[in-house]
Amino acid sequence: MVPKPGTLCDSRLISQGDSSATNYTLFQWSIATIDTPNAGDSALSYTGWTLDNCDITLLYVNGDANTFIIDFTALVSCQADEFQVQQGNNYEVTLRTDWPQSELAGPGGHPTLQLTRGAHGDFAERVFQLEAFTNGSFPVIISFQADFPWCPASLGRDAPCALQVPPLNITSMFECTPGIGSSSFDATLPLSSTNQLLTANDTAGIIANLIQLTYAAVHLDLGNPSPNNFLLNTSVIPQTIVAFFPRTFPGLANESGLYSLLVNDGYYQKVNGAGASQLNITGLLPLTAPGPAIVYLCHFQRAKSPGSAFIAVLVATLSMFSSDWALFIVFAAALVERRYPPANTCAHHANTSGNSSQRAAQKELFM
Repeated sequence: MVPKPGTLCDSRLISQGDSSATNYTLFQWSIATIDTPNAGDSALSYTGWTLDNCDITLLYVNGDANTFIIDFTALVSCQADEFQVQQGNNYEVTLRTDWPQSELAGPGGHPTLQLTRGAHGDFAERVFQLEAFTNGSFPVIISFQADFPWCPASLGRDAPCALQVPPLNITSMFECTPGIGSSSFDATLPLSSTNQLLTANDTAGIIANLIQLTYAAVHLDLGNPSPNNFLLNTSVIPQTIVAFFPRTFPGLANESGLYSLLVNDGYYQKVNGAGASQLNITGLLPLTAPGPAIVYLCHFQRAKSPGSAFIAVLVATLSMFSSDWALFIVFAAALVERRYPPANTCAHHANTSGNSSQRAAQKELFM
C-alpha cells in the first residue's frame, strides 16, 4: 500500500460514550467522562494531537475461578498540557476499556491481548489448586481495584515514575468463599478486624502479575516508551514479574507460567506439553519502543495490509484452541506493525523532520 493522506487529520467532535482506538489498536476505548470540554458544554474537539498527556489511573479486575473468566476494566486520564491551555485548547477526559479473559473454548476476549492468558492461567489454576488443598475454604471469587500514579509520556523517560517498578496500590478488594462468606477491604477506611488487606501470600503474586501485565499493555497502546515497561525493557522482568509463588502446601505448583514464558526457562513448556515446546517468546522481546500514539476515529472499513490480515486470521483461529499460540501471535502482531509501512497517514504529519506529533502519524494503523 502506498501511504497517502487519509481522514485522520480531520477534526472530530467526540461525545461521552463514543468509541475509538489509538493507532496501536490494542484496546477499544470509550469516552467515559468529559470533565473539561473544549467544544461547547459537553463535547471534545479532537484534531490529531498525540496522547503524551494520557496515562492509566485505575484498574478493576474481577476474577471468578468457577467460570475461568477474569473481567478487566482500565481507566485512562487525559488532560491538556500547558501549551494547549495557552492556545485555548483546555480539556480533560477519561477513557475506559473493558475486556474478558478466559481459558474456555472461544475467541477469549480481545485477540491482541492474548498475552494475558499466561497470567490468567496462573490465577485460575492456582485458585483451583488452593481450593482443593483447603477443602473448599479458599476464595474462588477475587475482585480488586488498583490505583496508579499519573505518569504520562510527557514527563519524559527519566522521570522517577517512568524508571521505578510500577507500584501495586490496591485500594479496594472483595473475596467470596463458598459456604463461608465474603470479605472486603477499603483503603479509605481505618484498618479493623473487618477491614483488612486481603492479598495473602497465596494470592499476592498472581494479583501483582495481572496488574503489571495490564499496566505494560496500556502503556504500549498509549505510545508511552517508559523504561519500566518489561515488554520494552526485558532487564526489568525479574523486578516486575513475580517468578515464584509461595508453596504453602506440598505438591502445590509455585512457578509463574507468565514469568516462565517471558524468560523461556522451560517450565511452561514442560507443564503444558508438546504444543508449548515450540514456543519461544524471548526471541520476540524486547518490543520496539513505540512512538507517540494518536486517536484513530475512522468509522469505515478499509483493506488490511497483507501482514495485518494474516495475523488477524491466525489470531481468530488459533486463539480458540491454544493459549500458547495465542501468546505467540500477540508478539508477532507487534512485529508486523513495525515491518509494514503506514497505509493511512496525514499529509501534514508525514514530514519526519517535524516534532513528535508529526512523526506519530507515520505508524501503521493496525486494524
